[in-house]
Amino acid sequence: MTVPEILKELEPYTGRFPREAMEAAIEQREAITPELLSVVEAAAADPLSFAKPSRMLHLFALFLLAQFREKRAYPPIVRMFSAPGDTSYDLAGETAADGLDRILGSVYDGNPALLQGLVENDDADEFVRASAIHAFLVLLNSSQIARDEVVDYFRSLFHGKLKRTGSYAWNGLVCAVANLPAPELLGEVQRAFDDNLVDDSADRLADIEGDLAAADPQRRQRYKLITNAIDDMEWWVAFHPEPIPDPEEAPDPQVPFEPPTPPAPVSYEPPQPFIREPKIGRNDPCPCGSGKKYKKCCGTI
Repeated sequence: MTVPEILKELEPYTGRFPREAMEAAIEQREAITPELLSVVEAAAADPLSFAKPSRMLHLFALFLLAQFREKRAYPPIVRMFSAPGDTSYDLAGETAADGLDRILGSVYDGNPALLQGLVENDDADEFVRASAIHAFLVLLNSSQIARDEVVDYFRSLFHGKLKRTGSYAWNGLVCAVANLPAPELLGEVQRAFDDNLVDDSADRLADIEGDLAAADPQRRQRYKLITNAIDDMEWWVAFHPEPIPDPEEAPDPQVPFEPPTPPAPVSYEPPQPFIREPKIGRNDPCPCGSGKKYKKCCGTI
């Protein structure tokens, strides 16, 4: 498979995971890296043009460049996720809140100022900012930064670098303190809760205090570099429209096994375009009726 063929295969959303193209991309790392860098540069320059459910190439590029430890991808990825409002969520879906920390840690080039700028960017998505905070734990866990440096930066966030108005970035900060763990920052955490900066429906002070008291460094083991883009992406629900059977559920021995009837041969029909359900705004009231904003209720699931 040639590089143009790989890119063509990775560009559209088809409902299936393009394993062959991903394997070919990994095999041809040196040849495809400049093309992937061009993709993230283009997405950083014009994120709205990539924020379409039919486009997937930029997402595959993020994970492949992370696996490749491509430091040149660090600045454009930070710019990409510095987009204001819900743009990052439209661009990358749940990856903006779950996975971005590991992507940033995997392409980090040694300059913490870019990552700090994303954390402190009041215009950026609050879940992105929380992910950027957790990226410091990925850097610590991969020995790219010292613990004292992380603690000092987190302390500076409590003391003015993070705007003292409630946002999910504060939830990200107190959770990162607990997962570090940094019991020396307990006083700052307690004041953040006292000042109602943390949404305690998501994170309770008692739980954070308990985690800090236990001081178990194993909690940060989830903050790992991306080593296999295929393993990280292949399980996504977008690639499994049907529920995946639970391997622990054994078949009922009382029910005789009947092999499935093979389907009648049909001529090939191209896949239908993916249609996303009407989007619920991250700041809209949650449709479950809780009275909370969607992004702080079912939007976090």
